[in-house]
Amino acid sequence: MDHKITHQDIINYYDDCEGDYRLLWHLNEQSAMHYGYWKEDTKLLRDALKNMNDYVFSVLNLNSGERYLDAGCGIGGSSMYAASKIDCEVYGISLSEKQISTATQKSAQKMKMGITQFTVQNYCNTNFQDGFFDGIFGIESICHANPKSDFLLEASRLLKTGGRLVVADFFKSKNQHPPEAETLLLNWANSWAVPSFEYSGSFIDQAAQFGLKLVENNTITSAIQRSAKRLYWCFYPGLICHGFLSLFGLRNQIQGTNVWSTYYQYKSLKQGLWDYRVLKFIKI
Repeated sequence: MDHKITHQDIINYYDDCEGDYRLLWHLNEQSAMHYGYWKEDTKLLRDALKNMNDYVFSVLNLNSGERYLDAGCGIGGSSMYAASKIDCEVYGISLSEKQISTATQKSAQKMKMGITQFTVQNYCNTNFQDGFFDGIFGIESICHANPKSDFLLEASRLLKTGGRLVVADFFKSKNQHPPEAETLLLNWANSWAVPSFEYSGSFIDQAAQFGLKLVENNTITSAIQRSAKRLYWCFYPGLICHGFLSLFGLRNQIQGTNVWSTYYQYKSLKQGLWDYRVLKFIKI
């Protein structure tokens, strides 16, 4: 069952924990907050982060001149990457004013081709016209929707007939795990301001109710495992640093819970409780 996570909880998480991402995840350079995609020859996290963008956009089939929505854009790294790579138009939206301000500033400095526009909006209830987009993508952001059906309904409204939706995210490997396993997943979800992780089969069934036909179901868990382990390696040093800085009022409870997320996500992955999937749907 989904637990109560408000929009403000999500905003607080990303705003308060941005410093952690800057320190550990090349946020200043890559502007990406996702796990990354590790190939056999990938040696650096920064390359894995680029690889994930390339992989998602290959599934989405970006085309020059088309219009796309980045649903939950963070500080805009994937939006800018897509627009610059293909010379397309990308609208990025986030609940966080801080993230949108950063994305807008970065795009003014970086964009040499393509168009990006960033606004503070809820991807479950946007102000865009019906059929406005050729494609929509969400990279590790749709997990925050509550319920997920609200996002799928809005995505269906926003897509043109034949438009594509790609969701790269964490999905439960079963509809229901034993209570202890569900508690572990809930602890992880809570640490990232996620109401719940959805079972992929349930997500696909809900999408079909809104005219979104599944055309690809890619499980790429093996490609993100090195990032999951990298986060886990940060757990014990992170606890020590967090505890010390908290003595001086330099860390808060949200940031402390984020440290614990590195433990929860890896332990639940090792127990096979979730998969990383990239799902592609077509609006029919």
